[in-house]
Amino acid sequence: GRFETKERLKKIEPEGAIEFHAIPEKPSGSPVKTKPESSGLRAGFADDNKQFNYFISFLEKFASEAKHFELPIKERLWIKVVDLEDKPINNALVQVFENTTLLETGKTYADGSFFIYPLVDGLKGNQITVKIGYGHQSKTYVIDRHGARILRLQFPLKRTNYQQIPLDLLFILDTTGSMGEEIERLKNTIQIINDNLLLLRPKPDIRFGLILYRDRGDTYQTLFVPFSRSLEYFQHILNQVEAGGGGDYPEDLQSALQAALQQMNWRADAIRLSYIITDAPPHLDYQQNYTYVQACKDARRQGIKFFTVGTGGLDINGEYVLRQIAQFTYGKYIFLTYGEQGESEGGKPGSVSHHTGANFTTDKLETVIIRFTKQELLYQSDQPIVEPQPYFEATKIDQETREQTLNKLFNQALNELWDFAAMVLSSDSKVAILPIASQNKELGATAEYFTEQLNLVAQKNKRFTLLERSDLQKIAEELRLQLSGLVPDSTAAKVGKLIGADLVIIGRLFKTRDQLELFLKLERVSTAEILSITKAKIDRRLGL
Repeated sequence: GRFETKERLKKIEPEGAIEFHAIPEKPSGSPVKTKPESSGLRAGFADDNKQFNYFISFLEKFASEAKHFELPIKERLWIKVVDLEDKPINNALVQVFENTTLLETGKTYADGSFFIYPLVDGLKGNQITVKIGYGHQSKTYVIDRHGARILRLQFPLKRTNYQQIPLDLLFILDTTGSMGEEIERLKNTIQIINDNLLLLRPKPDIRFGLILYRDRGDTYQTLFVPFSRSLEYFQHILNQVEAGGGGDYPEDLQSALQAALQQMNWRADAIRLSYIITDAPPHLDYQQNYTYVQACKDARRQGIKFFTVGTGGLDINGEYVLRQIAQFTYGKYIFLTYGEQGESEGGKPGSVSHHTGANFTTDKLETVIIRFTKQELLYQSDQPIVEPQPYFEATKIDQETREQTLNKLFNQALNELWDFAAMVLSSDSKVAILPIASQNKELGATAEYFTEQLNLVAQKNKRFTLLERSDLQKIAEELRLQLSGLVPDSTAAKVGKLIGADLVIIGRLFKTRDQLELFLKLERVSTAEILSITKAKIDRRLGL
């Protein structure tokens, strides 16, 4: 429910005069959770929709250990709706049919994305009919369930140009006793977040909303503050929030999610984002009718994106559920670090649970919030979106042989191709590595050498079932292909099909002023679809 009315604030929200008073202070003697010593609240993040195959492996690995509800997302089709100028369409209505039966509805996100999960939606056959509605028009598309995993659907009109991009930004805060530092951080940086977002053009029309939650037996379970355009009003309310209560470890996140989906007045034409900040898993033992799984489904229908932020001593139960919520709603899992060392500065056991490998970077929490929110707004502006492309880098060092360094590099690159594949892969998938190609004749010997090293590494990598290179060369000769030259991706898929491969790895080698650059692609043979791409910058001394 809302704050009890008692004392009128000096600043009243003009869109609905609602009275609030400060949250009662924490009762004395209430037990609180513990956390690592704080040191700056930096945040790392994992994008489980990009590293989808890795995420599925994470879910399967910890399924028996983590308390959770099932959300069967292993089969996924990723739709991207664009207009006549190839610009992403936000808030297009998507209807998913099997024959004439409506299975699911939803809205596209700011970059035009919508996800179909056949196992979640109850699809039985192999053909999906998707109806897209935008403006006063609609168009129907027929999709093969077993075809390409990522589909670009062009809609026959131009998208709406915003004078101001509407943004509804909701914070869902766990306010139990151990959350004091995170609450103070948000109080101190909400002005910074707002000011940075207002620098964009077109200038966004921002409304802030707030949901606070604790647990049964505390002074409250869930309180919510309606969306407001007044930052002064929102800051005043936020300044009254204090941490307190929280007797046991889990908290009542599911009630907070229900309030977010059923009580908040989200705008139909807005970009709708929410940041959940907590250091505890949800109570899953309350027999609640409204679960986080239902919240995920409702969020997809309304086009609401959840970024989940794990803080303090969040355990594997919390990480598992927060990552389920973020992935299903096309958000990211963010985890705070408190100065601990380990796993690329991501922290050590006992800090925030995060099983992300090396696929993350860290920054201040408010910086991460600004970056992700700004990115959503840029999708609906005409400003270019500049995303730095990740890469691996290998430098020649005296302590290692050339082969040792390259083996480490290629093993990381192969793992990333696997982790970031757009569909679920298995170790039974048959993989062929095509010879690395270069248009620069000077790099011919190096390309051949890198191909040999890549094959040696792939043979030892347990994720791959590698096909014999002799079979590949035989087919190449029969087709009179120059596999040492640049082979189009479509031709590479044909070669893979002829030798019985499920996947092919294609390499392209280039020379820059200071380094060599190697691009590797993982291609699905049956659809000639690129599933993932990785890049390596290599010291020239590691070549021939």
